[in-house]
Amino acid sequence: MIPPSDHWGPFVSDLSDVERAARCRALGALVRVYTGPEGEQVVAALRRLEANTNDAPAALAALNQLPALPRRRALASFAALHQPRAR
Repeated sequence: MIPPSDHWGPFVSDLSDVERAARCRALGALVRVYTGPEGEQVVAALRRLEANTNDAPAALAALNQLPALPRRRALASFAALHQPRAR
């Protein structure tokens, strides 16, 4: 189980499978861009999350193990891409 404060992006519990996969892939791509090969464990964990929502805690833990600066950059870019649309 993940804390309520971590229910964002691919870690939201009531996402459709398609939306979870899209968010996992987007976040994985950003992690790869900002970390290079060092982020491969996170990318692999996000790919497992695509197939099994029970892998959310492991994927979140892997993400939180990244060095602070590339993690912040990946999260900021993910947030910018997923802002609600202006109406």
